[in-house]
This record gives sequence, structure tokens and C-alpha cells, in this order.
Amino acid sequence: MRLSHPEPQAARREPTTARLRERGLVRLGVVGAILAFVMLAMLYVYATPTYRPPDEASHVAYARELGHGRLPTLETPLSSGGDPRLRRLLSGRDAQHRTIWTANHPPLYYALAAVPLRIGSATAHPTGGVQAARLLSVGWSALGLAVLAFLVLQLAPGQPQLAVAATGLVALVPSFIGTSATVYNDSLAFLTSTAALAAAVVFVVRGPSAARLAAVAAGAGLATLTRASGLLVVGVAGLAVLFGVWRSSQGSNLRRLGRAAVWAGVVAVTVAGMAGWFYLRNLTLYGDFTGSAALLERFGRVPGATPLRLLTSPGFWRVQQERLWDFTFDLPRTSGSLSRHLWLLGLLPLAGLLLAGARQLARPARPSTPPDPGRRVAVALCVVLLALLQLSVVQFASGGGGAHVRYLFPGLVTLGLAAAVGLTALPGGRRGLPVVAMLLAMGAANLWVWWRYLDALRAAERPALLVVAVPLLLVGFGLQAVALWRLEPEPDGARPGQADTPDRSSTGGGTSEQRSVTTPAAP
Repeated sequence: MRLSHPEPQAARREPTTARLRERGLVRLGVVGAILAFVMLAMLYVYATPTYRPPDEASHVAYARELGHGRLPTLETPLSSGGDPRLRRLLSGRDAQHRTIWTANHPPLYYALAAVPLRIGSATAHPTGGVQAARLLSVGWSALGLAVLAFLVLQLAPGQPQLAVAATGLVALVPSFIGTSATVYNDSLAFLTSTAALAAAVVFVVRGPSAARLAAVAAGAGLATLTRASGLLVVGVAGLAVLFGVWRSSQGSNLRRLGRAAVWAGVVAVTVAGMAGWFYLRNLTLYGDFTGSAALLERFGRVPGATPLRLLTSPGFWRVQQERLWDFTFDLPRTSGSLSRHLWLLGLLPLAGLLLAGARQLARPARPSTPPDPGRRVAVALCVVLLALLQLSVVQFASGGGGAHVRYLFPGLVTLGLAAAVGLTALPGGRRGLPVVAMLLAMGAANLWVWWRYLDALRAAERPALLVVAVPLLLVGFGLQAVALWRLEPEPDGARPGQADTPDRSSTGGGTSEQRSVTTPAAP
């Protein structure tokens, strides 16, 4: 079995001065986006009372149990762990909410969060332990934003401006910031799923190798150990490996399909070895792999509208947008959404996408280099993952669960890239002016939602936090503006002299990327 295609000479060229300058500007813009995200997330970390967000008490209790070497179930009592605030909270709860109802989630996030929580309990500072665990969640999301930037660069290498824009736009989504500042496993799910998707995209675009296969398998396994949404990531990763090996193989269709199936099987076996035990545990305890049915039954949830009816309901999509733009939408005692019209900001990138489509249709046909099919497939895989995530949310909501937009975070790269493409298509887009305007509007929206939310909580820490956070937030915006201004996209999104052919394995000697591959090496 041989995968044989020569590695393009362009891929081996040393970076030019212009390329080094471009990379520096991309890093500058991504750092600015992460800085803005961290500053806004810190406002929630230190100003939101512990256990105020729904489910945080259960997530914390899960991590504390795991810190003591015990893997909880849905019936495990939710212990206060010496935390006075949690003890007061539990005193007013019913029986269903006095157990760890999040125990159907895989344990990876909780094993990591257990460290600061255990330290906080051991030093008689349980509140500080929860805040430290929140900071850890912020860190996972910040690292995920860096991976997202790398992923966009793989999808659109000739338009580095899109990497900065997509990262900045995702970083300022209000629900993403608020969720990341809470002891929820969604932050790590965003990181691991985005990393797995990035590995899958690299596998498709650059071609198969043992190292890339190992990266895909490991990323998919970690995503599956974080949330059940990782199972969808495994499916997308498997498709990426199938396509990548099929495209790079030689021989009959049957032989190519056989090789692709063997390589994809490595991903499946790795994921099963890493996370299969937990999902089998769920199946044994609750009757299904995710434990969702038992959870809905426990809280007396009844099925609602059918998935098809939800998908065709304008009200469902409007509420989804409102939840995306307002973290306080589902929080108790906040009188519903405090910013029901912020989602209208999303119409601006949508208008840009329509304008870009109209320009493409009106552009006269002319000979050009055909786009790389591998990169097209890579973009399609990102879209497929987001679609699968949305379908899973609809299915869960149809069964009586909550249609939380944080369940879509593993697919945020698709939303960010689409918004970036739309905004850069507007007048002034080549210099990033619409993107900067949107970033400023989103930053102001975040501060407004946060201020109104804290006003409902009567928090006294607002002025001191703003004095520290706002100047650094403006620095983050400035770094992104400089990068976007100087990173002009190239015509047609293509880099002169850059080959789109994946660096597939080749016969003969040379580097490890050039050696023949006779069998799919295990990670």
C-alpha cells in the first residue's frame, strides 16, 4: 500500500520577509483578540457570585468528587464540601437538584478543574477555589481561540486577515465569554473540538502522514472525553481521514477504499480506547450512551415540538440568536433577556455575505487556477460539524431539554469565518474597517450586558473592575485594528507561487513527510 505524490517545491521554500511580517501581524491580531476576551471574561469571573449561573454547583461538585477519587453518578448527593455559600444554596433546593445531575458528562474537564477546587477547599478558601477553576476555564477558551486562528489560516491561507477577524469576532460573542467564565465544561469542549477539527483539516489539505493521523485521533479522543458532542467530532474526523487517504492513494477504487477505511479505523479504535469505557458506563447506568434520556426523565421534562417543527419555526431561531448574544438569557431573576435586539448586529456580516455572493455571480468568467478540492472539503467538514451540532440541540430541545447555544461552541469556527468573510466584503473591508466597527460594537454590547446583569445582582465591584479591564480591552482592540489595517487580502484569496496541492507522501528517501507509507501507523 503506497501513498505517492511528490511534495510541492513551494512548500519547502524559506519564508520571505513579507511572509514573516505577515505572520507577525497575524500573531499581533490574535493576541489582541485573546486579550480582549480575557479582560471581558475576568469581569464575570470576579463579579458573578459563585453558583449563580445554572448548573455551576453541580459541575463544581462533580469536580470535587473526582478530586477525591470518586466518579459520581446522577444519584450522588451534591455535597457542600465545606463551602458555606453552597450549603445555603442547597438548603433551598428540591431533591432533584440536590444530586450531581451533570454526572453523565465525561470526566476530562472535571479532572482538571478538581486541582484548583481541591486547593481552595484545603486552604479554607472554597470561593477562591471556584474562581480559580473559572480562570482555568477562561484559559481553555483562550487557548481554543489560538487554535481557531490556526484553523482559519489552513482554510484560507491567502487571506490572513480572515484569521484575525474570525478570532476577534468569536472572542467577543457574549454567551461565549460568559460561559467561559463559569465552571462549565464547554470551554474545554471548544478547545478540544477545535483542535480535533484543525487536525482533520490539516490531514485533508496537506495529505496523510502517521503524525497527522495521530493528531486527528488524539484530538477526537480528547473531545469525546470532554463532552458527548465529541462523538460528532469523531464522525467528522473520520470523514476527513477517509477523504484524505482516498485522495492520496493509488490503485483501484476498492484498494483505495480499503486503505482509507483502515486509516479511519485507527481513529475509531483510538477514541474507543480513550473514551469508550465512559459511554459504556452511561449505557449500563442510564440506558443510553449520553444519559440524556435519564436526565430528562429525572426532571420531569416532557417532549415538545418535533425536530422538524423546531427547525422550521422562526421563533426558535430568533431565541437561538438572542441566547447567543446575551449570556443572562437563561439566568434566574434577570427578567429574561436584557438585550433582545443585540442579535440584529449579526445582520451586518449577513449583508456582507450576500454582497460577496452577488459580486461572485456578476464577475465575468476568466481563466484562473482551480481551487484546491481538499480545501473545499475542509470547509465543508467545518460546516457539517456545525450543522450536526445544531441538529443535536434541536433533538435535545424536542425531547424537553434546553436549547442552549453553548452546545454549539465546538463549531464556532464556522460562524466566525462566515462573519469574517461577510464583513471583509463590505466597503472598507480590505482595511478591516467593518470588522473593527463590529468588534467595537460587540465590546460595548458585552459591557452593557455585564453592567445590567450586575445591576440586577447589586454588585459593588463594578467600578474597580472596569478601571483595570477597560484600558486593556482597548489595547486588545487596538492590536486587532493595526493587524487588520496592514493585512490586506490578496486578489482572489490566492498567494502567488503557493501550491494548493497537499504535501502527500512520496516514494524514495528524504524527510519523514516524503517516505512511502505501507501501513497506517498507530498514534
